Amino acid sequence: MKIAVIGPGAIGGLVAGYLKEQGEDVSLVGTKDTVEAINKKGLSISGVRGNVKVNIQAAVSLDKKVDLIILTTKTQDIEKALRENKQYLAGAIILTAQNGVEADEIVAQFVPRENIISSIVMFGATYLKPGEIVHNFERKWVIGKPFGKNDDWVKRVSILLGRIFPIEISDDIKGMKWLKVFANANNCIAGITGKSMQECFANLDLCEISLGIWQEGLGVIKKAGIKLVNLPDFTVEQVTKLTSLPIKEAAKIFSGIMINLSKEPLYGSILQSIKRGKASEIDYLNGAFVKLARQCGYHTPLNKKLTELVHKVEEEHKFFTIDDLIEKTKNLIPQQSCDDSGKVNTPFPKLKLTVVKVEGDCYHGYKQGDEIVLEDFTHPPKHFCLGLAHALFPVIYALSFGAKFGFRDNQRSLLVTCPDGGKLEFKAEIFDKEGKIEVIEKDPNHKGPNPKEMVLEVVQSKGKCAYGYKLGDRIEVKGLKCPEGFCGAAYHCAFPALFALNFGAKFFFMDDPDGINTVTCPDGGNIVFKVSRKKVSL
Repeated sequence: MKIAVIGPGAIGGLVAGYLKEQGEDVSLVGTKDTVEAINKKGLSISGVRGNVKVNIQAAVSLDKKVDLIILTTKTQDIEKALRENKQYLAGAIILTAQNGVEADEIVAQFVPRENIISSIVMFGATYLKPGEIVHNFERKWVIGKPFGKNDDWVKRVSILLGRIFPIEISDDIKGMKWLKVFANANNCIAGITGKSMQECFANLDLCEISLGIWQEGLGVIKKAGIKLVNLPDFTVEQVTKLTSLPIKEAAKIFSGIMINLSKEPLYGSILQSIKRGKASEIDYLNGAFVKLARQCGYHTPLNKKLTELVHKVEEEHKFFTIDDLIEKTKNLIPQQSCDDSGKVNTPFPKLKLTVVKVEGDCYHGYKQGDEIVLEDFTHPPKHFCLGLAHALFPVIYALSFGAKFGFRDNQRSLLVTCPDGGKLEFKAEIFDKEGKIEVIEKDPNHKGPNPKEMVLEVVQSKGKCAYGYKLGDRIEVKGLKCPEGFCGAAYHCAFPALFALNFGAKFFFMDDPDGINTVTCPDGGNIVFKVSRKKVSL
């Protein structure tokens, strides 16, 4: 069988080298620098099987017909690779080996669907430089037809590849591919920090981020009605069990698994691409959860933020510190596991309201001592009083993003009065990740009101504004005082952000956590403001 491997990176180089070592007729197709290095020095593989050196033909494009093309480029490079080799695709079987779930559909634009075999790589490899690969760990290679039933070609390819790796044939490769997204989605952590997987997951806070990735993933997969299928050495139960444990306990278990994956430093596909100056496959991993969430109306803010951070590293060629990553995501990690209990999927903390005073008849029947738990600041209980919600929202919004009220015995709580004649008074408190009420004792240095200087800036403008606000307008605010002549409707929308920022809140999901740039006019959304604290000059 004549074989071509297109994409001689970590996996492609490893596969081609081992096939050549077994005497197979195999050639490589890659970029000019890689081709020149391999043709000059051969292909070197080190790692778990010792050192292997093979001489193998490499070229920048196919120059002959082959029986089997093993496609090991990144998903985003598939279309270009197939266009450049289009004249030799007819009649060939294409074996895809990409992470994510979109490769087969892309390939199907170029060849008949019956000519496509999909695969899932469970073994690990690292690309050091052109022609030099490390084989990090041994695992199976899963293959199967993505369109239709497995056939004789699947058997033939399984026998061929079985000479170099243990092979498993799957009748549900799509369900397995979605589970493989979970296995690969934590690669983004190494990609953002520039550190090995072992270094990253020795840090328990980063392990909590990884578990948050999985929690969001499970939630959106369930919402979309997708069935996950077990992989060799990685099962659905492993994901669901870990995400159902208390997050601190689960993080320790996850850390133990990840730091022992390989004796050699393991960098993951995303960081390897970044180090080579190439676009990563983040849009097909964490981005796959985000895309699916948009399609089915789900909420995946953690995966969205991580996808954005990887793109920022790609654009600016600068890694984030571990502390930076923790800070930017700590309020986005889901606080609840994704089980069948009907709990709300949310990255935000729970809150508690306690009725501490009653001085009249309450239409809702709240009485002293009643406790009301909110799943987060956007999810009040059923039949919750909307009058109370109106007065309460700025307070629970501020608490959710770290505001402190220094004059309170517990700075992380505040009293809220019912707007209907002040009949009731509620104490608002917030739960920490362990499910306990968060307590920060009163600030002994508090000396009364300390209004912050803030700015309302128009960052988007469309349509007609009755007050004539236009892009770039800046309105300065001190504390919670409404600027003279300012639009009341706009101030109403901006007030929760102003209140939160005035008491020290930080919006960790924003590039500038001292502000939020999505405060939108309620009249057609014509004007969007950024509300931010003014920077203090030292």
